[in-house]
Amino acid sequence: MQVQIKVAEDDGGTTLTDLYRWFREDDDLRRHAEVRLRPPRQTGGFMGALEVIDLVLSQGFAAANFALAYAAWRAGRPAAPAVTITVDGVSVTVRDGSDESVRQIVELLRSRND
Repeated sequence: MQVQIKVAEDDGGTTLTDLYRWFREDDDLRRHAEVRLRPPRQTGGFMGALEVIDLVLSQGFAAANFALAYAAWRAGRPAAPAVTITVDGVSVTVRDGSDESVRQIVELLRSRND
């Protein structure tokens, strides 16, 4: 499954780079996903974004594991800008690492994996 992540506001790429590094250092995520930082495709809501994170998740990787990796990153960065996660053209924007944000991420990933 292809997942694209971008930061809602331009902060010079600091937040996105930090999240990218967090994902690259997460052992479980690294075992089940290919993580890349790349220039955005110039389509839809991604116009003007500096970079995006592309994740290719394996079929066996649980959506909850990805959502919890995001929540753990967010726990140390409560003031970070909102993050938009897109799968197959469907997006969710999360602003924190709350249970509700984790639920939204899991629902998005599960709905696109059916």
